[in-house]
Amino acid sequence: MTRSPRRRAKPLAGAVLAALALTLAGCASPPSRFYTLTDGTGTPKSGANAPVARYAVEVSPVAVPEQVDRPQIVVTRGGGRVDILEESRWAAPLKTELTSAISRNLTQHLGAMDVYGLPRADGLTVYRVSTSVQRFESVPGEQAALTAVWSVRRVPGDVVLTCRFSGTAPASGDAGGIDGVVAAQRQLVDRLALSIGNAIATSAQGATPHCER
Repeated sequence: MTRSPRRRAKPLAGAVLAALALTLAGCASPPSRFYTLTDGTGTPKSGANAPVARYAVEVSPVAVPEQVDRPQIVVTRGGGRVDILEESRWAAPLKTELTSAISRNLTQHLGAMDVYGLPRADGLTVYRVSTSVQRFESVPGEQAALTAVWSVRRVPGDVVLTCRFSGTAPASGDAGGIDGVVAAQRQLVDRLALSIGNAIATSAQGATPHCER
């Protein structure tokens, strides 16, 4: 008895669908991993139990270079080459990550509220923080580098201080280790925020702050 074309087509169609499913599974992109600068062991703890300050801070959005102002993490390779990693991304835009990390460090270190974008009571002294990142470089397996210019203005009042921060931190792990460079960048942002916090604390005590070397 001869099998009908319809019956022969069913096994063939099933085989084609199975092969297509395997092909699509093999071509599927690996899941993205998300990183943040506000989570790390380098967060200053010296002000964790500090009394609430009689002043507030106002951390303005951080300016970052266009080359790294993207969701993907950008890493530097040899010969001036950079890679934009589609599978390794910031949990928020990089400028937001930096702003949040600085704000968190300052509020913990100083015991002060961050009142950016919020109405505030008359007579409350506010230290307005502005930061412009000029270099944000990540080299997996080697180091991270951060250079920024920051200023603090007392409101009401004048500019308290304008300084330049420049630092590097070793990035542990192999040449493909993104965890290591992110951890190194966290350390650098913590150091930057600590310098800003020390200037604010010195000014609040009535002394003249100076740029840290």
